[in-house]
Order: sequence, then C-alpha cells, then structure tokens
Amino acid sequence: MAKFIGSFVDGCAVCQQMKINTHPTKVGIQPIAGTPNAMPFQIITMDLVTDLPESHGFDTIMVVVDHSSSKGVIFIPCTKTLDAPQAAELLLRNVYKRYGLLDKIISDQDPRFAAAVFQETMRLLGVKHAMSTAYHPQSDGETERVNQEMEIYLRMFCSKEQTEWSSYLHMAEFAHNNRTHSVTRNSPFYMIIGYNPRLLPTAFKKTSVPSVEERLHKLRKLRGDVSGMMEIARRKMIERATKGTDRFTEGQKVWLEGKNLDFGYPSKKLSPKREGPFVIDKVMGPVTYRLKLPHQWKIHPVFHAGLLRPYKETEAHGKNFLEPPPDIVEGHEEFEIEAIIGHKLLRKPRWFLVSWKGFDSSHNEWKTKAELEHAMDLYLDYIVKNKL
Repeated sequence: MAKFIGSFVDGCAVCQQMKINTHPTKVGIQPIAGTPNAMPFQIITMDLVTDLPESHGFDTIMVVVDHSSSKGVIFIPCTKTLDAPQAAELLLRNVYKRYGLLDKIISDQDPRFAAAVFQETMRLLGVKHAMSTAYHPQSDGETERVNQEMEIYLRMFCSKEQTEWSSYLHMAEFAHNNRTHSVTRNSPFYMIIGYNPRLLPTAFKKTSVPSVEERLHKLRKLRGDVSGMMEIARRKMIERATKGTDRFTEGQKVWLEGKNLDFGYPSKKLSPKREGPFVIDKVMGPVTYRLKLPHQWKIHPVFHAGLLRPYKETEAHGKNFLEPPPDIVEGHEEFEIEAIIGHKLLRKPRWFLVSWKGFDSSHNEWKTKAELEHAMDLYLDYIVKNKL
C-alpha cells in the first residue's frame, strides 16, 4: 500500500506543481569556451552580486573576470541603483584604464546589461555582447564560480562585521589573482605581468610607534586570514562543482520553476511553485534547454537546467491532463474555463489569466472581460474575492 501511495503521489501533477522542491535539479557549473591567444581582459565575463549589507555607501559588487587569458578578477564596489550608463562607466574606469578596450563581454540578462543604452554604447565602441539564458547566471559557470568563491570568503571574513565587507574586497581580489589557477597552472598576476607580486611579510620589525605597531599587527593577521579564507572557499567550490548532474532530453516534458515569472496571481506565496509541463524543443548545451512556451509568453524560451524539473506520470495515478474536446456553442468551439487565477492591468482593459478544464498550465491564457461571457459566474466571483 505504501508503495502504491508513493507512486500515486509521484505521478500527481498538482503535487509536482505546488510542493516546495527540496531536491532541486543537480547542475554542474559550465564554463564557456575560451578564445585562443586572447590578451588579458580582452574577453570578460561580468555579473553583479547585489543586496549585500550597506558598507561605506556600497551594497553591490560588480565582478569582472578575464575569461580567455589570465583568469584574473576585478571586484568593483558599487550600488544596486546602478544604471546602464553607470555600468559602462565603471567598466571604462576599472578595466579600460588598465587593459584597453574590450573585445567581448559575456553577462547574464541583468536589466542594466540588457538595456538599450548599454547595448548601444558597446556597439559604438565595437564591443561584442553575449548574454546567457533567462533567469540564470550559472549559464556562465566561470563568473558564477568566482561570485560564489568571493561570497564564501566575505561571509566567513565579515560574519561578525557584515557592514565592513567593502574594506576587505581589495584583499580578496589580490588573493585570488595571486593564487595558481587550475586551468592556466599559473596565477593571474603571473599570466599578466610575468611575476607574482610580493606578499605582506609574515613578520615585521619592531617599532616604538604604537599606532604603527597596531597597524602592522592587523596587517599580519589579515595576511594569514585572507590566505586561509580563500583556500577554504576554493575547496567548497570544488565540492559543489564535482557533484552529480541531471540531464534532460529533447521531447521530454519538464516543469519550469515559477520564481522568476509574474502572472498576476493574487498571492505570490500561494501561487504555483512551477508552471507547465512544457516540452523540451531543443537541447542547446550541457545545461541549457529551449522550451515550447505558449505564444502569449513574451520571454526568452531558453532556460538553465537548474530551473527545470522532470514531469512524471505513473500507472498508479494515471494521466493527469485529459484535454477534453471542446463544446460546440452557436457553431463555435468553446473550451470550459476551470478558474480565473490571476489578473493584470495593461492600460485598459483589465486582463484575466484563465486555466482550462483538463489542460495543464502551459495552456493558460490571458482574456478580457468581453471574452469571459460564458464564464460570468467565475468572473464575478473573482472580482468580489479580489475586491476589484
């Protein structure tokens, strides 16, 4: 009996769609292929680490990684209010002044980088811009790996003084760039300037000036702490990267995590955890997939595997969506509306999200009041309940 119940629950579409996913899809971090003979910081990956505790006026870090040459990094403190022109200015101030004009930028679809202003600026400068899959920075595993390593380092270093992270950011950058990289077998510093810069000494000469002695003591402790913290962060990243991964195939049905989707549900907390199921139209890469989405969805159809979950049907539960044929009303085909589940106001009129009886959520559609004449009871009930 227990086995039957388990199989029944596994095959239940409502259970798959609504329950919290405690076993997310396992996905290895995937590096984007490099470019042979590239010069330092000619091709970069770029991302923003946001929502950090405010530290000396900063709450965000722009992470720039030399993608195809040295694997060096530049950590730039900034604010979450950063807009597209300011992002371009930060690149000029922190990358161009050291290494000259870029050839290519690889980033996620952050609004700042996807904005027309940023895109046009890069076009006029002759800089190519490639963006990763919708809603997932891990499409570029390199920047994601650096981000996580840096966050682990800052989390450990600033656990008791979280508002001081910006004071240690330059030390994190130096430590990363002075450590041997697993790909190049050299440190980023060595790849760029031909040698590893001198480190802070492990011991300092005696001084009779108290303020200097105190400062030297802090520097000595900082040197040891930084080295240890970065090594711990590196080991944690190796552990994460070597875990097993889940794969999907073309034609397979999957659920799409709904955390980045906005369908106007009255309550985000009580809305479905995922939408679908959708058919995988094409396998784009090791961890990226193109889905067959409804024509009304105005979003990029390529998603990272971490946002997907396999759809299941079991013999114990049976078929989830029967997809009944339409009724013929006044010579026209009419499908039965099961419920009105959301709304939005795009100027006028107000639009309502409807689900169809016997169909999965990939068939949900936006309708106006005029298109709900055969479901007036549902419409009036929704209006009253949501005080519209």
